Amino acid sequence: MISFPISYQPAFMYSLSKAERLCSKILFEELLTSEISFVKYPFRVVLKDSSIPGEYPARIAISVSKKKFKRAVKRNRVKRLTREAYRLNKPEFYQHIIPGHTVDILFIYLDQNLPVFSKTEKAIKSVLKKIPSLLSSVS
Repeated sequence: MISFPISYQPAFMYSLSKAERLCSKILFEELLTSEISFVKYPFRVVLKDSSIPGEYPARIAISVSKKKFKRAVKRNRVKRLTREAYRLNKPEFYQHIIPGHTVDILFIYLDQNLPVFSKTEKAIKSVLKKIPSLLSSVS
């Protein structure tokens, strides 16, 4: 992937296309059986590193418990805020991923309260900073 300085990022770097989301049930189940996971409150993060190069360096999925949020409107809001926080911090994260690798990431929201965007973004930033070092230590 082309590396750009943080001050100049093309518009496509801030998008979140369908190819960057985990949609396949098989891939999602493989990700759930992954052994690499950690908790950075309010998220539990599950990772799966793949040496198979993909169109994008990372693919994500977001899960919110139906037990904690009965209403779909609230679950969707949590997912929307998480996606937005990831999308805005993605270009910086992509610069730290090993070229030629694809990382599948699952964000599981643990809190029982609706999040505020600033706290969600702060948590996502710290998660994205931790992932490259975690993947390099496992490899």
